[in-house]
Amino acid sequence: IAVNERAMMQKTKLRQLRSGSRRRSLGLEIPISENDNDPPTSLAGRRTTTGLNLSTYNTSSQESFRRTGSLGNRASSGNVFTIGTPPTVALENKGNSLFNVSMDVDDEYFFPESKIFSWKRVEFGEFGADSKTSEPPLDPLSEMGAIKKYRRSRNFQAQQKGQLLKNSFAVLAQKPAMSFSRSAYDYDESDAAAGIEKETDIKKQALQLQQFSLLKNDGARSTSLLRFHPYEPALVVCGSSDNVSIWNAETSERMTSFSNENPKGTRMTAAQWVNEATSSLLLTGSNDGSVRIFDGLLEANDEISREKPSLVSSFFAAPDIVTDKRYSSGLVLDYQQYGGKLTAGGNTKYIRTWDVASEKCVNTFESKSDACLTTLTTAWDYSFDSGYSGLGPDIIVCGYGNGSLRVFDGRSTKGDVLYLSDGLSSRSGLSRRRKYSEYDEHTSWIVDVSFTTYGGRHEVVSGCVAGNIKFWDLRYSSSVRTIDHKMQMTALAAHSNVPMFATGSPAQFIKIMSHDGSTQQVIRYHDRLPGQRIGPVSCLCFHPQLPFLAAGFADENVSLYAPKQSRVV
Repeated sequence: IAVNERAMMQKTKLRQLRSGSRRRSLGLEIPISENDNDPPTSLAGRRTTTGLNLSTYNTSSQESFRRTGSLGNRASSGNVFTIGTPPTVALENKGNSLFNVSMDVDDEYFFPESKIFSWKRVEFGEFGADSKTSEPPLDPLSEMGAIKKYRRSRNFQAQQKGQLLKNSFAVLAQKPAMSFSRSAYDYDESDAAAGIEKETDIKKQALQLQQFSLLKNDGARSTSLLRFHPYEPALVVCGSSDNVSIWNAETSERMTSFSNENPKGTRMTAAQWVNEATSSLLLTGSNDGSVRIFDGLLEANDEISREKPSLVSSFFAAPDIVTDKRYSSGLVLDYQQYGGKLTAGGNTKYIRTWDVASEKCVNTFESKSDACLTTLTTAWDYSFDSGYSGLGPDIIVCGYGNGSLRVFDGRSTKGDVLYLSDGLSSRSGLSRRRKYSEYDEHTSWIVDVSFTTYGGRHEVVSGCVAGNIKFWDLRYSSSVRTIDHKMQMTALAAHSNVPMFATGSPAQFIKIMSHDGSTQQVIRYHDRLPGQRIGPVSCLCFHPQLPFLAAGFADENVSLYAPKQSRVV
């Protein structure tokens, strides 16, 4: 720190002339040089004049500037305030301390404490002193703060990988058909089309899957349900009755196994992760209409737990469900994280919407079909780059055992979808017409229905046991395209980020296909067991973010597949 001695001397003289009485009350006898150009005679005089110990000032650490209070608070003795610990020794011994810096301040001068940090927190709604409902931000060095920071980073990285995967394979998405005719003078894009076709072939080759793990689920006669955790390497494997196992997909180790505790003679027909971005609960449903929610599958640090989970909630989502039929779908569930709504249907005449937090049924409407409901989904999805998108979290698409598809609006008491059309019957110039959409192109049991947003379009993919896979744009009365599987189909799964889907057959093979209808791969044998044929496929499940596939069979084996190339993005 450079000290201009001449300027300091001039400043001291002005202070003495302006506030001599105040200096005398403090006991500071400061000699005034007759010659303005005369410097102080010693370091001690310099220290006495300015209140700074120049011999130690330049070598003092940052600790000497610690604050014990606000800069706006005056010291108790006179008009001197200190930064650090106030001196306790006499003035002539003050040079021995390294942490004392005293200055003179005019009476009319005042340093206010800055309020910008508190103001900004209130402005952005994070936390304010006047807020009674919000909680203060967690300390990142505390246990809960560290967990919250880890989850935020983990979720961001997983969603970012999913978005990179989606962008990388966007060329495989089916493009909408051009509705106009090409002019003879238009630019010939044959070379560009050839380049795109070549890139498409390369991307399809990158999605060739290979078996990287074979799990043996002891105690289960077959596998009925599979669910990947979006952010942790946890895989839920449900047996044909009430057995639930949690596996580590990275190490191929079964971490825990427990019973769903549904009554004897019933079976599990639904399973979903709930609050997977934070607390990670498991929701299960049985064909007796009951729903159970388990906690403790992941530990406090989000590692997969080896302890049995605890039952935190249970209720009957479909109390009037019929269980005496031989061929029935049981209880069919779809949980929408946006809003915390659970849609329940199945072998019952009604479809119910539940608020899971309060365990309250918020709406009930008729299914409007004599056949049992086999699968359902909401036309609402989350994307990393654009957030939630789709037709709406309350638009429900249902598949039935007779091959029909129906669209409902969960906000309506009758489930009817409301459309706005031009007309003169209303004062605003728009008339509303009530209609529930029904599609009858499938001829057999609907295996699965899923909502996709590939290519900037909102489409529904459905498949039936007969082997037909159809893509629907709900604005039209018929499907936009159809893919023939050419074999009986018992399982169907569509990836949320990559435009591909997998089909399973009782003829013991899995077919990987793209949305343009081309077959990328057919899996018939276990790579881990050379020469052994896979069993009849009972269920399929893609990872929500990564290109991983889990397949369950009519035996105790569960197969996991990953791309042959180590990096596909």
